[in-house]
Amino acid sequence: MSKEIVPAGQSISITVMFIIGSSLFMGISGQSGNSNWIALIFAVLLAVPLMLIYARLHVLFPGKDLYDMLLSVFGAVFGRVLSCLYIWYALHLGALVLRNFGEFSKTVALTETPMIAPMLVIGLLCIWVVSAGLEVLGRSAKFLLLFSFMVIVIIQILSVPRFEYHHLKPLLDRGWKPVFADTAGSFTFPFAEIVIFLGAFNVLPAKGSAKRVLLSGTLIAGSVILFVTLRNLLVLGPEILSSLYFPSYVAVSRINIGDFLTRIEGSSAIVFVAALFIKVSLCLYVTCNGVCKVFKLKSYRSVVLQMGLIMVYLSDFIYTNIMQMQYFAYHIYKVYALPFQVIIPVILWIAAEILARRTGSKPPAPAPQQQQ
Repeated sequence: MSKEIVPAGQSISITVMFIIGSSLFMGISGQSGNSNWIALIFAVLLAVPLMLIYARLHVLFPGKDLYDMLLSVFGAVFGRVLSCLYIWYALHLGALVLRNFGEFSKTVALTETPMIAPMLVIGLLCIWVVSAGLEVLGRSAKFLLLFSFMVIVIIQILSVPRFEYHHLKPLLDRGWKPVFADTAGSFTFPFAEIVIFLGAFNVLPAKGSAKRVLLSGTLIAGSVILFVTLRNLLVLGPEILSSLYFPSYVAVSRINIGDFLTRIEGSSAIVFVAALFIKVSLCLYVTCNGVCKVFKLKSYRSVVLQMGLIMVYLSDFIYTNIMQMQYFAYHIYKVYALPFQVIIPVILWIAAEILARRTGSKPPAPAPQQQQ
């Protein structure tokens, strides 16, 4: 089969939808109260140098994905061990996002429906689109991003009459410590999660495209999340905001234009579903691509159905309740995800730079495999 290529514009769309994913509805870590938007800005600034490191890896390994890089630098044995860790991380992250959707459906929309049912529907849809190829996912992301932007802008405008600007004061009333804690939480969830996209770097067209894709996607997604976070804060206030599982849904439900335009929170739920569909699909692709590379399969498509169903099943029992889900997302996850997002990629980048200088060229390529 011919090699898949996803243009930079579609790759940016995938990046933006991936980052806003579940964070658009679950919100960001909120220990700092009405100053959490400051933590969000710091998190974006922290993410920029990390994106440059990821982009540099694409320059050092043109046409290679994360698994090829690990095998090239760390060898067949240790490289496969690290690849298995990233397969788990991609599978686990996809299951976490699916569970976010399951809890949302159970809490808000389909209260009498077993949680596994909506998660299975989204999971089967992701299996279908990943089987069709990443090019299909890229085109879907571009369309869904335009639709999502339109809905978000309209909702932002309609929310203005509900803004209570006194919710922004007093600024930094809890000090800088909660702000820095929220910065770490917002950095790992959602911005640094884009490390998953390294597992699909082989579909990017040119050497310089990764820098454009990652930086543009991070800044656009960061701006969207910042505007949504400020809207939720101005509409609900810091006390109510910190007590909600899905603050965006509640904030949009407050919109009431002359008793005529009401109950529009369903439109924002559509954006949530569209974003998590892209995020779960990319996680599933990277999981299957890793299995293909580690076990030397002919094509990642041969394991899409199996890994997709495993992801859905994992999402069903990964938490016992919604309180455990929120606690893991805001407290445990930033420690759990740090090695995958920062430590291993930085070590990989340093080792690749050293190998490149020693050989005077690019690091050695892994053993050739059959074209996907």
